[in-house]
Amino acid sequence: MLRSKTAITLSYVILIGLALTMIVPLWSVVATAFSSKFGSLQPGTRLWPSEFSLEGFDTLFRRLNFLLPFTNTLYVTVVGTALHVLLAAIGGYVLIQQDLPGRKVIAGVILLTLTIPTQVILVPLFVVFKQFMLLNTLLSLIVSELVSAFSILLMKTYFEQVPKSVIESARLEGAGHFKLLKDFYLPLALPGVLTVAAFQIVHKYNLFIEPLLFINDPQKITLQIALQSVIQGEGSTSTNDFIAPNVTMAAIVIALIPLLVFYPVMQKYLIRGLTVGSVKE
Repeated sequence: MLRSKTAITLSYVILIGLALTMIVPLWSVVATAFSSKFGSLQPGTRLWPSEFSLEGFDTLFRRLNFLLPFTNTLYVTVVGTALHVLLAAIGGYVLIQQDLPGRKVIAGVILLTLTIPTQVILVPLFVVFKQFMLLNTLLSLIVSELVSAFSILLMKTYFEQVPKSVIESARLEGAGHFKLLKDFYLPLALPGVLTVAAFQIVHKYNLFIEPLLFINDPQKITLQIALQSVIQGEGSTSTNDFIAPNVTMAAIVIALIPLLVFYPVMQKYLIRGLTVGSVKE
């Protein structure tokens, strides 16, 4: 009994320690963001603004045109996620058709693509996008992540859990593939749709390598690239170009707000996406 309590106590200590390694830096970012310019220049970890100020946010919106990359990121996230979910649902629906020739082979090939790192195909994508004149367009960021094997197989797993009796009844009433997918599979597998959407929203909102490689137009840059420029500006030695740490941290806080609002709402779907299929009912 004593050994069990010791193990539980030790587990809590370790978990609290790990939590602090993530909470303290984030708290310091927020405290620095709400500090004055000179207060943010003070060395050390800051847990409370030395002098409360919104100067960093004012400079950010006034000088760095923060809304433009933020709008570009929202566009890529919303449109890209919608198309990704649609194509993943279609792919998952096709794979559950028992009369599909070579169904297992196709599923195996799709599964095999999970072993290919994204970085390997970035150069071929760059060449293709250049040939089709998609460089320096937000469409390139949407097309580069248009569908994934993980999403297709996840939708397939959810569709397989839809009661077959419901589908058979719909078929007897003359429902075609489009009606089955739209009126039965998607509504009954809504948790799967939301799970795929949740993963994609987080992924597309944080895109960095793709926009860094495909986008050079300042009017098309995304939020993560803008943040990189802010951080690089912080290291400038020029008085005119110098950006204080409070401006950098203000940019990070603004970038985190959508995810901090989104994550608690969609957390259960993100967790469900990682555990679906692990337990047979």
